[in-house]
Amino acid sequence: MSALRDRWRLARAALGFGALLVLAGPWLLLPKSSRLRRGLGVLAWRALLGGFGIRIEVHGKPMPGALIVANHVSWIDIPVFGRTVDAGFVAKDDVADWPLIGRLTAAYGCLFVSREARGKAGEQAGALAALLSHGRSLILFPEGTTGEGDACLPFRSSLFALIPPGTPVQPVTLRYYHADGSPLDAAERRAVSWIGDDELAPHALALAKSDGLLAKLWFDEPIPAGERKALTRACFDVIEGRLEESRK
Repeated sequence: MSALRDRWRLARAALGFGALLVLAGPWLLLPKSSRLRRGLGVLAWRALLGGFGIRIEVHGKPMPGALIVANHVSWIDIPVFGRTVDAGFVAKDDVADWPLIGRLTAAYGCLFVSREARGKAGEQAGALAALLSHGRSLILFPEGTTGEGDACLPFRSSLFALIPPGTPVQPVTLRYYHADGSPLDAAERRAVSWIGDDELAPHALALAKSDGLLAKLWFDEPIPAGERKALTRACFDVIEGRLEESRK
């Protein structure tokens, strides 16, 4: 019975991933201003999440055109946010060179930044402001890596230097639960998180065979961007505070 259940869940995940690839073709061909393009994107993310048995619960409201600052747990954060908000991502510049993924992320409206090239900070800040000026949000993961989701890793304040003063910055907290809403234990949180040298394929296969997940998102009130260290601390405190509440 267990083997049959696993085969069914793996087939469901494969169908979800296949649907994502099928929808990616026409999505790439549509103009960025097309409403149908956003609709296809939502449908693709929904198919992928459904394939892995992942539901989403949203608290609060996303602010259109804001820079979203969020904690980072796993590769599944990307479809969770993609399904919930119309937003691109701030990603490392080497992602642009990845086969297929680089093209898809560029078309999705992502901003590729070099965290080492300090001389490009002004240019990158200008590119970020230009993207936000079109009314579409961007998502920044200031931990710079993934964690297990029960607490925040330190935020990199250097990333906040890219944010133009006055930009609305919305802290968003993400945490995963069992499909029925009950909390994950430490071993289960580690199984969901995608950390360090974890390989993607084995992680995805294990996740596909699991009982499913509930992703909870908390959208807090936006904070006007100002001095980068103060903004870093303010966003960290909001997100860490939400995670602390969820641990009780």
